[in-house]
Amino acid sequence: MIKTLALITLLFSSICFSAIIQYTFNTQSRVGYHLAGVKDLSSHRHELETNNIIRFPNPWSLGFGLRAFVEAAYASNGSRYADPVRTRDSQDFLLRDLYLQYKAGALTMKLGNQQVVWGEAFGFYYADLVNPKDFRDFGIGPLEKNRLHTPMANFKWNFNENIVQFIYIPKPYFNKSPSIGSDFAFPFTSFFPGTGVTFNDERSLPWGSNNSEYGLRLSPGFSSVDLSILYMNYYDRAPIYVSSNNSGQTQVIGKHPKMETFGITFSTPADKFVIRSEFLYHRNKSFNYFTGNLDYFKANQFVGVIGLDYIVGDRWRMGLQASESYRSQSFAGELEKNSTQLITAHGSFTTLPGQNLDILFAYAPHDGGSLTELSYDFALNKRVELILAADLFNGSSSSQFGLYHPASRGYIQLKTLLGSEAKL
Repeated sequence: MIKTLALITLLFSSICFSAIIQYTFNTQSRVGYHLAGVKDLSSHRHELETNNIIRFPNPWSLGFGLRAFVEAAYASNGSRYADPVRTRDSQDFLLRDLYLQYKAGALTMKLGNQQVVWGEAFGFYYADLVNPKDFRDFGIGPLEKNRLHTPMANFKWNFNENIVQFIYIPKPYFNKSPSIGSDFAFPFTSFFPGTGVTFNDERSLPWGSNNSEYGLRLSPGFSSVDLSILYMNYYDRAPIYVSSNNSGQTQVIGKHPKMETFGITFSTPADKFVIRSEFLYHRNKSFNYFTGNLDYFKANQFVGVIGLDYIVGDRWRMGLQASESYRSQSFAGELEKNSTQLITAHGSFTTLPGQNLDILFAYAPHDGGSLTELSYDFALNKRVELILAADLFNGSSSSQFGLYHPASRGYIQLKTLLGSEAKL
């Protein structure tokens, strides 16, 4: 027995001491002010994040990461941000990667907290179905940072460049929605003037086979085309609102009905251009309507996205993208038109060594609203970046972007980027 334990200890030590750890540790500090209406504090945010991978001298590796932030603007700007914003959204601790991966031959298996990214579009989420998102800050900025890591089993087989992927999620998680009173909250009070409104959104469902989700993606291996066929059976990540009135108090609950999505995505290079496209069919998706109270109906929805990127070396990248969503039926009191469009342009330009200008502009033809994201990055050295940025919402108060015009903001941000590799 003692000899067996000694042998196991020796084997474990030899594996661990020959493993390699890759680690990063990043911090961000941001101060922002509103640019429309009252010019007061919009953000005073401090954030730290660590991401780590341990690679063992065998098919196994281990990933783990954390993010924590404090948004002090909610407490220091009490005249604008009242409860529940201060109590619910002023700080958070997020578990990101926490997975064990096995990779050998044609099989890659990853178990635990992770991101799975499907789709080819930029700027907004279309075929990016798997992970819920954090929309407390409207979901703007890097899409990767807004995805919430989810516990799942992720299996991928590569047969001569033909890839089959299957995912299983035993416990679904949903988008983090803004609390009432935040800059990007749904305007419940406009539907129920003169009453107090409370909002409670489901963040997850219990573990169990009845609540499980699964998805499949097939990627045939073509020499010049990146093509994927996908299917997902899941609970809608975005909430559908249901309201009730009781003695002058309105209660709104966020529901997440089950739905299915079938889709095709592809991209292909053409000289200095890259053509991208996504086509999705959402079956039994839920949509809100209002006839005195908020409720929902089910319908099928078709989504088409097509884009063109133009790339010049490492200094210039420009993209133009158009999308349309079409619902199979209209409904009295519907909050969203049965046909909506979005045109998005993106440009990333290296102006001077260590300086980069990034622009994203989105325009919704169906209601005239627009969103402009601007950022200028200065690399102060290899580890520190200074960012000047603005998020501008324009359009009528009934448009999907103009609704949030008072949330338009400018900010300055300082980022530190630390990372290395070491042998254990």
